[in-house]
Amino acid sequence: MCNNECDASTPELAHPPELMFDFEGRHPSTFWQSATWKEYPKPLQVNITLSWSKTIELTDNIVITFESGRPDQMILEKSLDYGRTWQPYQYYATDCLDAFHMDPKSVKDLSQHTVLEIICTEEYSTGYTTNSKIIHFEIKDRFAFFAGPRLRNMASLYGQLDTTKKLRDFFTVTDLRIRLLRPAVGEIFVDELHLARYFYAISDIKVRG
Repeated sequence: MCNNECDASTPELAHPPELMFDFEGRHPSTFWQSATWKEYPKPLQVNITLSWSKTIELTDNIVITFESGRPDQMILEKSLDYGRTWQPYQYYATDCLDAFHMDPKSVKDLSQHTVLEIICTEEYSTGYTTNSKIIHFEIKDRFAFFAGPRLRNMASLYGQLDTTKKLRDFFTVTDLRIRLLRPAVGEIFVDELHLARYFYAISDIKVRG
């Protein structure tokens, strides 16, 4: 973390967006870091937009690795028309009811008939586990409703994708947008005396398609 030494104009102290997409395997890892939350109570909100200028069919989980704490509130959005319109893919929050007026769910609560439901999950925003830096958008768990839990019956999945436009469109994107709405706070009240401790930092984003 750059603490008080961040400086976007100085290469040695800069943490620009391209560091989210470089080769990960070095130590220490490289990462993008946002400004800190110094203007409280104005929310610290950041959009990260990924555009491919073509259609991508997702084949694996979207994986976002944070170097900071995972955000208290975040929305993953998708576009099918090159960023002209957006729709939510998934909501993430420490408290889904409070943040988005939605009951918390996980993909395991869905079924073959509700696989297209847009859910809010608390799974990646609360607690500290082994993978407490990682947020997933679970593509494979949704595939499993058609191809079986070990994804052995892919013919069944591809058959569904070929014949059901809504299902095919769900797994297809031209653009993705990560809306970071509230950084990891860890408590109910924000410590106004130490606002520099609140920020976002991402070391890696993986999108396979």
